[in-house]
Amino acid sequence: MTPSPGRSYPILISVILVGLVALALGTQPIKPIMSNWPAALNIAAPDVLALPTAAPPAAISGAALITGVAQAQGEGETALEVYMAQSDVQEDVGEGQVRFTRRDVAGGALELLVLRLDEHTNIRVINADGATPGSDERGDTTWTDGQRHLRTVQEMTTAPYALRENSELLGAIAFGFHGEPRTANEGTVVIDGQVLRSNPGRATLCITHERRAEIGRFSSEDLARCAQAIGGGPVLLWDTLIANPDVATAEGEFLPFNPLGEDFVQLDWRKKIYNGRYPKTAAGIGLLESGESFLVLATSYDMTGIDLARQLRDMGCYAALGGDDDTSTQTVWRGQLTRARDVRPVPAAIGVYVRTQ
Repeated sequence: MTPSPGRSYPILISVILVGLVALALGTQPIKPIMSNWPAALNIAAPDVLALPTAAPPAAISGAALITGVAQAQGEGETALEVYMAQSDVQEDVGEGQVRFTRRDVAGGALELLVLRLDEHTNIRVINADGATPGSDERGDTTWTDGQRHLRTVQEMTTAPYALRENSELLGAIAFGFHGEPRTANEGTVVIDGQVLRSNPGRATLCITHERRAEIGRFSSEDLARCAQAIGGGPVLLWDTLIANPDVATAEGEFLPFNPLGEDFVQLDWRKKIYNGRYPKTAAGIGLLESGESFLVLATSYDMTGIDLARQLRDMGCYAALGGDDDTSTQTVWRGQLTRARDVRPVPAAIGVYVRTQ
């Protein structure tokens, strides 16, 4: 039966409308790749970090009331050198350029990779198997090849994909978070200036093209200034104040837990780990008298999050960001695991490199 001309018009109009919608969708700009954790895809606040701003402690009354990046302050270099003099420096490369250090504290222990960020030293994000982070059709975190990639930090640092021309890889720590069935880091990832994933719902460690270290929540536009960046959380230290799950407002040396309002879906579990003496990972940043940044990659054992944050502050750090904890916590120095313990494979590590020429 041949349809009449009058009955053909609705069909023709529908076809045209479908074509126009498809064309419009095809010309839309690509959205930043973000984790598919609930709050990450429904951020009510604007993309944080249009400009660095600092909120005074008196204004802190709960989560998400602090924006921008932590502001460089304090006599970081003096505190750092005093702390180093009282610690067990295992190896010093380049007269203080990079130091692998151990320190016993009351009831616990620290392992530290301390480096000055200058033309001789830098960090780089290393992904398991050299894989590239991406997202699936739902925007969920994955790897661009669709496979699963997890390795121990020791496996990553001794693999060919971790090599860099004219640079030596001295050490690394695990960083970032993942969950089944993802295996890819759910936070922001920038490698060599290329933004591979943007997640403004999580705090991020950024090393700028000028080798300045920053911690904050970054929009996809802000990430253009990062040479390397990796997301983590929670924030342990912010403008020298220590995150404390037991306070609701700024009190003395403390500020509330999760001050940047990061979109953790298991916040109570994060608090449990933070308050407990599980192994922990953190990246702390400070300022040298020269105006250059120094970076501390720390792993702690038998210490609470408050204990770890206080040690980093004593070193001269004004901000610190947590990484994954417990069996994910692992440090490697010159290809060897620094502490004999069972560790699990992870998606990414922060590698410390020194130039050889």
